[in-house]
Amino acid sequence: MRVGRIVALGAAALVAVLLVIIVALKLFVHPDNYRGKVQEAVRRQTGRELTIGGKLELKVFPWLALAVHDVSLGNPPGFGSQPFMRLKTASIGVHLLPLLLSRRLEVSRIVVDGLTVNLVKRGTTNNWQDLTESKGTSAQTPANQGQMGGSATIGGIDIRNCVVILKDEAARSTTTVSVEELQSGKISVGNEPQALSLEDFQLKGSLLSEAPGKAAGSAQPLPFSLRAPRIALDPGTQALAPARVEARVGELAAILTAAGQKTATGQVLSGRIEIPKVSPRKVMDSLQVTAPLMRDGHALSVLALTTNYRYSSNKIELSGLDLTLDDTRVQGTAAINDLEHDALAFNLSVNAINLDRYRPPAPPTAPAGQTMPPPNSKGSPAPTPLPIETLRKLNVNGSLQVGSATFAGLVFTGVRTRVVAQGGLVHLGPSQALMYGGTYTGDILLDARPAQAELTLNEHVHGTDIGALLKAAYNSTRLSGHADVNVAVKGSGNTNAAIMSSLGGKIDANVSQGALNGIDIASELESANALLKRQVPPKHSGPARTVFNTLQTSGTLDKGVLHTDVLRIETDFLKVNGAGTLNVASEAIDYRLLATLSQGAPAARSGAAAAPAGFEVPLLVTGTAASPTVRPDLQALAKGQLRQKAGELVKKQLGDKLKGLLSH
Repeated sequence: MRVGRIVALGAAALVAVLLVIIVALKLFVHPDNYRGKVQEAVRRQTGRELTIGGKLELKVFPWLALAVHDVSLGNPPGFGSQPFMRLKTASIGVHLLPLLLSRRLEVSRIVVDGLTVNLVKRGTTNNWQDLTESKGTSAQTPANQGQMGGSATIGGIDIRNCVVILKDEAARSTTTVSVEELQSGKISVGNEPQALSLEDFQLKGSLLSEAPGKAAGSAQPLPFSLRAPRIALDPGTQALAPARVEARVGELAAILTAAGQKTATGQVLSGRIEIPKVSPRKVMDSLQVTAPLMRDGHALSVLALTTNYRYSSNKIELSGLDLTLDDTRVQGTAAINDLEHDALAFNLSVNAINLDRYRPPAPPTAPAGQTMPPPNSKGSPAPTPLPIETLRKLNVNGSLQVGSATFAGLVFTGVRTRVVAQGGLVHLGPSQALMYGGTYTGDILLDARPAQAELTLNEHVHGTDIGALLKAAYNSTRLSGHADVNVAVKGSGNTNAAIMSSLGGKIDANVSQGALNGIDIASELESANALLKRQVPPKHSGPARTVFNTLQTSGTLDKGVLHTDVLRIETDFLKVNGAGTLNVASEAIDYRLLATLSQGAPAARSGAAAAPAGFEVPLLVTGTAASPTVRPDLQALAKGQLRQKAGELVKKQLGDKLKGLLSH
């Protein structure tokens, strides 16, 4: 009973003391009396003018609360008379009883309304630098600071109608961040696990950027928002409890989950990232970014992403990656194994991708009756430079599998390749794929380390339907058949045109059971035979076509010109041999061929006398690979006939003399 009475008397005395303090504060403390002292203290510490235009309000019980109205802080000298900061209303309070009884700090909701901050940047100087610099002296930290008790809480934060304006005078740009609403629930700080926690955090605002070159009023605010139901962190163990954050910028939304812990090797943060289905075009519109022109106007219509992530010391890993872009789905893993050196690694699988959809629109075609300038004439596209510096910085090691890939009209299936790039040496391969009934294997090496980049191609095609390939790539029907092609060439230069014009190496091809469309060698032989017999060359109807059993060619590429050493064509009744050149850049061709009729040649289709077996006709093939012209080489043919007749005459005269000699 004695102890209880003592406690009761102590409590009554404490309450009495509190009542006396409250009455004294109400009677003798008037916040407005301190207005001048506060303004003078700010001027002395910062050199800036502080103006408190509204009332200073003080509430005592149960909260010791202070509210200010209509406050402005001036700029430092040289930055004009416009206020650096203007505040409409702000208030904060402390709960007295927990502070007095248990030394536990309980802060009411912190309310800020109508805050405007004007930031000005001038090269290396600005109007906030003086507020962040050390003044050379600092107050000594009280010995008992941080020992108020076991915990502290803030009822929440409520910030509305706040604007931060940054003017960069050198760049003549203005960035405005408007915070419509920033709210949170209770904020707790303590020594127990998850000692720092934030509940029901919400942020809504917008960003407006204005720069030179943009029409006045053309820029539109970019809305953004952020929401986190709960974030809890233990500062002692540096452990982050599982948290969920929802963010939105314009039309782009993202959901992030995160959990973290400290390990022997450093901090580890892991979770999941999700971007719900969205239109990239709408996202770019909301970000005021102009979508690039593409061949397919419906490209960039769908985007979605889900992936797990893990961040550890200087490393980010993505697993369970699932990315959808239009009709393409990418799955697999990716990582930056060294953030300092941007070392990228990946193992990705793609269902199908049509890269042609994302290419720039095709150049215009010539109107009817007109022709477009040839590829190498004035007005042709400028050479495309290689991104040399970017290539030298690449640090990549990955593998890629693609179910179906379309590029430049070509369709590849079952694609498997590796990509390794380091220090300017980029290696694509070994690669393999199926294409048009055949197979492709290849290695591509691009060395950007020298002053002039070096490209090496080592590629092989086997059993491919060459007609379907040329139709897809060049819309050409000039050649059909099943082809084996081997290419081993090198080139150098820092533009596509320079590399093309410097290519050198070996190329060979073997096409079986095919046809040359647009070329009728048999008809050309008939015409040559008619001319030799001084007959009118026959007229041929129907499409020009040469069906062959085998077409073989091999040659050397030198400075962008293919010098064909061997060109052999065999049909059921015809053999063609020759050589010539093909300019890879301009596609100009110049071939000299010799066509020879063999036994079993069909009768002349025109009704004219058929050429005899062994009949030979030299042919000229000129023009371009896309539009070749074949015609008999009449000069060479006439010389050949003269040589043949001269030989026959000599043989006849020699025979007569021998016959007369033997008769004696």
